[in-house]
Amino acid sequence: MAKKKYTTVAEVAQAIGLNYYALSLLEYLEQYHPDLALDYDFIVQRADIAAQHAADYVKEHGSTDALTQREANNSAYEILTSGLEFSEHSIIFHIVDNYYYEKGDTHKSEEVRSIAIELRPRLKSIFAKYPTDDPEFTASCEYDRMVEKLTKKIERLLQKRDELPF
Repeated sequence: MAKKKYTTVAEVAQAIGLNYYALSLLEYLEQYHPDLALDYDFIVQRADIAAQHAADYVKEHGSTDALTQREANNSAYEILTSGLEFSEHSIIFHIVDNYYYEKGDTHKSEEVRSIAIELRPRLKSIFAKYPTDDPEFTASCEYDRMVEKLTKKIERLLQKRDELPF
């Protein structure tokens, strides 16, 4: 059976329905990993694992009190976002947002998001040079160097973009 392709996050959300964990993951992906936000199978598979984990957690602890539910949900959320902690999109988004802010040019969040998505393929070579899958990476000097290189490249790209006539 052919995998259904979705073209908008709204279509994915409608297909998911009222699945709490799937909708939570969809919201997270839309903000931090927009390239994965249309992958229905990924979302549903991971949400199912997280939901099962939460149910097992509650059963194991033999309680349905609010604290146990909160702990189960926190644990399930860790499963939902496992391996997704580092976000290229988020870094690019903040650099673009700062670029326009420093120029005194206010862009709406959705415009900045679009620009960040547009620029991301052109920045892959910079990300590829760094160990972004290392959990300690964001606290390292290498991370700072990467952000500095990204900032310079993004500023050059945005300056060229701003020079284009509309």
